[in-house]
Amino acid sequence: MSTEYGQLDGEKVAYKGIFNFEELYEHLYHWLEWHKFSVREKKYKEKVTPKGKEYEIEWEAEKDIDGYSKMVVKAKWLAVGISDVEVAKDDKKIKMQKGEVEIKVSASLVTDKNDEWEQKLAFKFMKNFYERYLYRDMIDSYKSKVWKAGWDFYNEIKAFLNLYRFGQLEKVL
Repeated sequence: MSTEYGQLDGEKVAYKGIFNFEELYEHLYHWLEWHKFSVREKKYKEKVTPKGKEYEIEWEAEKDIDGYSKMVVKAKWLAVGISDVEVAKDDKKIKMQKGEVEIKVSASLVTDKNDEWEQKLAFKFMKNFYERYLYRDMIDSYKSKVWKAGWDFYNEIKAFLNLYRFGQLEKVL
């Protein structure tokens, strides 16, 4: 079985206000792709309520580090009260959304990513020896890279949402 070393555990970004939900979704998805992650959407649930739409989204993004290890970044979205609004910007009307969004980011290092060392008892013993003594420095180095990748994604979310907080929206129509 693979070994997982958690480096970031559910760090939360919360935003309430006006933003473009589709643009946020696409930007974050493409950010992960630009950083060479393969993204898998594990869950996409949309529900219409009297207060607006609700979304539950879960992503799992993976990136191979070497033949033995990979990094995994997970994002869990919860968006509530999402409703369309028209906003005046630069003398134009644009369609955006109003509501609350919360994204939790986790990141971890996974060793023995293909479960190759767990197949036989002798390899299982060798895996413990390998990770504890021979591969230990690499694991420590990779942990810091995974930690940085997780925080970079987290900061990208915050920066993108802050564009709306400090943007040039004139008024809601």
